[in-house]
Amino acid sequence: MRGGGAFTDEEIQLLRGLPAVANVTRDRITYSDTFKQVCTIRYLAGESPTKIFREAGLPPDLVGYKRIERSVTRWKAAAIKSVSGNDYLDDSEIIARLVERYKRTLVMRRNLGNKASGVPDSSVPVMSEGAVGAHVSIGALDGDTAGIIVKQQARRIDELERANAELERANAELRGQIAATT
Repeated sequence: MRGGGAFTDEEIQLLRGLPAVANVTRDRITYSDTFKQVCTIRYLAGESPTKIFREAGLPPDLVGYKRIERSVTRWKAAAIKSVSGNDYLDDSEIIARLVERYKRTLVMRRNLGNKASGVPDSSVPVMSEGAVGAHVSIGALDGDTAGIIVKQQARRIDELERANAELERANAELRGQIAATT
């Protein structure tokens, strides 16, 4: 299988063994919630979706570039809706909220694991649901988060510069066509 078509039996077995994969059938992959959360945060922070998938053992030539692109787009949209209820937050605010939500989820899982094994709840701190406010200022971010935001902005600038160059090329082509007809 190449480029996102049906998976062979061997590929299904390979994919089932990956922590990023919750389930796989002949034509569908269901990713783990943790992978979806981490992937969304890393993508919003400026990392390439194909790089994230490769590092998780999901190479694009196996999974398919379109499948990766559509998954990340769907997860990003769901993440934005889940933290803001609308599409009006910038990526840095979304990242901060998602990171805090992810931390709370990990703490909750650890607490449940400790409870199941008999460890008292007081040994593991729990963040409250309101730990992240509606707005996160850049000054309140630590160095790692600020670095992530810079990477994300650099990626966006690169995208805009490429789009601008393409528009300038198309504009020059149109000017040439107009000049040729006059």
